[in-house]
Amino acid sequence: MSPENALKLLANPTRVAVLKWLKEPDDAFAGYSQLYPFDQYGVCASLIQDKAGLSQPATSLCLKALQSAGLLEASKVGKWTYYRRAEQRIREVTDTLTQALQAL
Repeated sequence: MSPENALKLLANPTRVAVLKWLKEPDDAFAGYSQLYPFDQYGVCASLIQDKAGLSQPATSLCLKALQSAGLLEASKVGKWTYYRRAEQRIREVTDTLTQALQAL
């Protein structure tokens, strides 16, 4: 991913919030319940939608953008989709941004 595309992706505060929430889901989603522990599959899209206060289509677009960039991994369990951070890819994007900014 180019530094420009990474910056564009991360310019959306909801996308940044989702990445932050998924870093520590036990804290971010304390008080929410789902069938599986967060460390098993990740966080259900419906919980992310509720916390973000977005419509289902808006939440789907946000999650799809992050998944398409490789920053999130999705797991389908029954009719539900669970999301977790793709830590290796996040490190790669962070390194790309750092290098680009240091070159300025």
